[in-house]
Amino acid sequence: MEQVKVMKGIARSKGQASGEALVSEMRFGWGYNVVTNDGGIIGAYEHPLNGQCVKGRIMVYPTVSGTTLGSVGLFYKCQISKVGPTAIVCRNVHDIDIAGAIAGEIPAVDSLDGDPIQEIRTGDWVEIRADEVGKEATVTITRKASSSDRTTSAATAQTPAASEADEPAIGT
Repeated sequence: MEQVKVMKGIARSKGQASGEALVSEMRFGWGYNVVTNDGGIIGAYEHPLNGQCVKGRIMVYPTVSGTTLGSVGLFYKCQISKVGPTAIVCRNVHDIDIAGAIAGEIPAVDSLDGDPIQEIRTGDWVEIRADEVGKEATVTITRKASSSDRTTSAATAQTPAASEADEPAIGT
């Protein structure tokens, strides 16, 4: 069974986007030494997401790390090499990322009514609607049932159903 949660925040860069979430609990940057310009692969060896691809994903992270080069890096990945994310969601979108998101023409949202790092998981489907900079934006999170839940529910026709508590609800 899918779980859906809608969060409200502030648009820092406007646009609409949807995609699979890639969540980092660590600060994140867009320099070429963190995310490759040609493949969108995270190459920061100490980072838990090392080896993951950002292309077409909704990137969720606390705030920026690195220098102002990150704004150029985000723009480049989104508009030139076409390996960037489709949107960014942060606790606090730093000015560096705001500049990169605006230039890269992707939405950026922060100041949500819940902690995006806790509410969104890697693999969740996320839809963003950010119509006007500085105004309310919506982030809709859809968590699909895990494959073990589907297997369990199919196998439990003769046994008690697995509890939905087996899969934590969004926000818990």
